[in-house]
Amino acid sequence: MKTMLPILLGVLLTTNAWASQQTTTVKVNWQNPEKYSDIRPSSGTKKAYQKRVISAFDKIWTDLAAKLPAGHSLLVTVKDLDLAGDVNPMYRIDHSDIRVVKEIYFPRMTFDYQLLDSTGRLVLAEQDVKIKDMGFMNSSPIGLGSTEFVYEKQMLKNWFQKTLTPKLAKP
Repeated sequence: MKTMLPILLGVLLTTNAWASQQTTTVKVNWQNPEKYSDIRPSSGTKKAYQKRVISAFDKIWTDLAAKLPAGHSLLVTVKDLDLAGDVNPMYRIDHSDIRVVKEIYFPRMTFDYQLLDSTGRLVLAEQDVKIKDMGFMNSSPIGLGSTEFVYEKQMLKNWFQKTLTPKLAKP
C-alpha cells in the first residue's frame, strides 16, 4: 500500500500537467483602440469606457475560444470596432449623452486571426476579417438575459460558427 501511494500520486500529477497543457487559449491584441471608429461612452470617461469595452470583448473571445478543440490557440488582433448605435451630443438626458440604437448604426469589426493546432506551431487558419451585421436588430436575441454588447457578441458568434467551426470539423 505504501508503494502504491507514490505511483498514484505520480499518475495524478502527470495527468494534471497534461490536462493543463491541453487547455484552449486565446490572446487578443487591441491595436490602437483610441483610433477605433466607435468606442464612445454615453457617460463617464472615454478611457474607463474603453477599458470596459475591451474587458467585455476579451470575455466574448474567451467564451468563443472555449468551443475550440482542446489545446488549440486563437490569436486575434482587433484593428477597428464600431459598436451598434451612435452617441451624439444632440441626444441628451440630464446633461449626459445616450447611445441611440437604430438600424442605420449597425455593429462592425475589423480584425485578423490565427488558429493554431495543439502544438502551437501549425497554423490551421488565418485571415484578415471585416464583419458587420446590418440586420442586427432583426436577428439578435434581446431579452431577459441580455448583456451589454449583445449585438456585437451575436455578430462574433455568427462569424465563429460560419468561419471557424467548419474548419475544425473532422473529415
